[in-house]
Amino acid sequence: MSSHTLTNQPSSILLKNGLLATFTKKDGVTTTPSAYRVDVLIQGDKITAIDESRRLSPPDDSLIIDCTDKWIAPGFVDTHRHVWMSIVDGHEDWTLTEYVAKLTFTAALHVTAEDVYSGELAGCLQALHGGTTTVVDHFHCANSAEHIEKAIQATAESGLRSMLCVSRQSLPSSFEPLRFDNDVQISEMQIQTLKTLAAKDNGRLTPDGRVTLGLAYDMQGLNPPEDKRIISLARELNITPITAHYVGGPHAKAYSKKAKMWKDAGLLAGDVIFSHGSDLGRKGCDEVEWELLRESGASIAATPEDELGMGHGDPVIYEAVRRGVKVGLGIDCASITSTEMFPAMRFALQHERGRVHKMTADEDKAPKYNEFTAASAFRLATLGGAEAAHVESKIGSIEVGKLADIVLYDANSVNLANVIDPFKGIVFHATAADVEWVIVNGEVVKKEGKLVRKEWSEVAKELKRCAGNVRERYKELDLDARYDSVIKQFGLETV
Repeated sequence: MSSHTLTNQPSSILLKNGLLATFTKKDGVTTTPSAYRVDVLIQGDKITAIDESRRLSPPDDSLIIDCTDKWIAPGFVDTHRHVWMSIVDGHEDWTLTEYVAKLTFTAALHVTAEDVYSGELAGCLQALHGGTTTVVDHFHCANSAEHIEKAIQATAESGLRSMLCVSRQSLPSSFEPLRFDNDVQISEMQIQTLKTLAAKDNGRLTPDGRVTLGLAYDMQGLNPPEDKRIISLARELNITPITAHYVGGPHAKAYSKKAKMWKDAGLLAGDVIFSHGSDLGRKGCDEVEWELLRESGASIAATPEDELGMGHGDPVIYEAVRRGVKVGLGIDCASITSTEMFPAMRFALQHERGRVHKMTADEDKAPKYNEFTAASAFRLATLGGAEAAHVESKIGSIEVGKLADIVLYDANSVNLANVIDPFKGIVFHATAADVEWVIVNGEVVKKEGKLVRKEWSEVAKELKRCAGNVRERYKELDLDARYDSVIKQFGLETV
């Protein structure tokens, strides 16, 4: 597959006369900052100057981009995505338990390392195309060391910034009864691979540090000594972040009250990201759990689009904001939801508004104003996401000294030409079609609407070939029978 890069990638980039939309550490969580005209200078991988007078003089070899009709904004930080899942499809109508039975326990077992490379590459490029510059990648297709290596290779080739969290996961050896007879060997393979990767360059999986090593861990509570051994090892090896699903409710009772479970095991700390947290919203919010999250510095990664559609439970994004708990957004799975962060922002904000409107309507009242603004959702997808991923000192906003992860929006596009406020425009009106330039680590990876490092038509062709191979391998399996078996073995009451 051919690779396409800008000829003589410049050492510096000047963004000239653009309308800057960003939160900074000085802005409150629920404030709406003002957008203003600036020049932004990027040198190497860092933002080195922001000038409101717009008189910056760049070095002679700089790439100068006229941003007069552009919005300058931070790249999105997706705090929970299974990037490899761009290789599978057709899950849009599934419930959560259906997904576990048919994907995690079935289709994923038929995905080869070659398929992982194709899905991971496509997934990374889909993220970049939509203005996402950083992903917390919960890689739960760690079927072999080669699967893991191929995921790293594809991510590195894409240009995306990624915290690639390799999953400690079990692979079923039989389905009825559900058994994991090979789990000891699989566990040792996954742990040994983590050790090997961590030893290379302190968890830096690429020379520029754009791809780093994290741990995804969903086994907690099944074998407490093993939990402590693996998570303690990850911390000894400086593997960060550590991410885990937190759902609870009818679909996933074993995943409820995760903060207390981790606290009681001595494992709860500020490097943890809990995905979803939707059990916190069931039958009233559990203030003990919230307090544990706030005190520890652990965070929530919410994916409201599929949380609402699959039965995870109500999104708790703004409940976290109210309580001072770090929270970010994600898209979760490309086989279920959009690959863009724009719908995630809209679902998050409009779900909260709708919830409040219903509460007031039930009292025969109407809110005078909406409590949360469009800018609050913008923050969740940028600086809030960086906080939730525990990297806010490096990314998430456009400030001098931070890494240059920047998106330029075409303010004259069909979607945006009539919009004055870039915060509102990006949240409510923009799509990937409006993302004109994407810069990651100071490198242009999308230029004038076109991905730079890879030719998408070639990526798409290979993706379709590999996806077809995956479907062919399990086409004879009775997925609904497997789903019924999992419902029975999980003790799930369905209607």
